[in-house]
Amino acid sequence: MKIQITAGGIYNAKGEEIPVGTELTVKGEPTAWAGRYTVVSGGKSEGKTAVTNPAPSLKAEHHGGGKFNITEGEKVLKEGLTKADADAFNALSDEDKAAFIAAQSKD
Repeated sequence: MKIQITAGGIYNAKGEEIPVGTELTVKGEPTAWAGRYTVVSGGKSEGKTAVTNPAPSLKAEHHGGGKFNITEGEKVLKEGLTKADADAFNALSDEDKAAFIAAQSKD
């Protein structure tokens, strides 16, 4: 089936973000990307945005000792933020959060 990426925050195996609008051929609907793509052809939800399982969102959470971690669901992506940094991160748009994490991954 063919899908089109409709929202940011989807990464390939190399850790590079897949641009919005990209069409990919996949074997089955990728449930981990729910709500971030549309089935273009070959699927039962053709032309509809997939909404199976909500994707975990990026957020900065308190993890003890006055420090905060950026998480995606249960996965910790960055540790040791201050409260001010965590508040600033949480105020970002989803696209800006994903861009921040992508930039941190390259360092």
